[in-house]
Parts: sequence; structure tokens; C-alpha cells
Amino acid sequence: MTRLFLVTQGERRVWVAALVDEDIWTYVGNTGKFHLNEGVREDYFMNSTAQYAEIGVTEAKRLIAAGVGQVDADTKPDVVQGWLDDQEAMDPEVVFASMIADLA
Repeated sequence: MTRLFLVTQGERRVWVAALVDEDIWTYVGNTGKFHLNEGVREDYFMNSTAQYAEIGVTEAKRLIAAGVGQVDADTKPDVVQGWLDDQEAMDPEVVFASMIADLA
């Protein structure tokens, strides 16, 4: 089952996230794809330091278009490069189609 969330820390909108089975994938604007994110997974299931608001596909697309998930490559070049090299990343349309199929 796939669910979408807006992940925030205080007032800051950090990620559009997809819960796919027991994995958390976050949208990274630098790549235009969803990437497995173990840190957010750990927070979601165990720590709960961030806030998670369930959203739909339309809202996820709006947030992505607004720049949620864009990471500053100048301050985190190694992290961004890791995402650019990620061969397991998922296109947003695949994530969204999975959610829609789960709702049917």
C-alpha cells in the first residue's frame, strides 16, 4: 500500500514522502525522483521528530512544483551526488500510479 505525506520540521516543508509498504521514499527535486530514505523511515516509525501530514497526488504535485524536496547542492554536494548516482530511484508518476492503484 502506498501513502503520500508532506514531511515538515516546524514551519519548514522538507519532503514529499511516499510510504510504500514499509519503506519511505522522499522526492528529491535535484533529480526529479523519489529515493529510498532510511533516515526519514526511522523517524516515521520510531523517533517522530518530524511531522507527517497525509496528502493526495494533486497536493504532492503542487508541493513538488513549489520546490519542496530541493536540496542545496553547494552545501551538500556528496549527498546530492549520491542521489544522482542512485539507480533504484522511482519516477513520481510510478509512485503516484501505485497510490492510485491502491485506492481502486
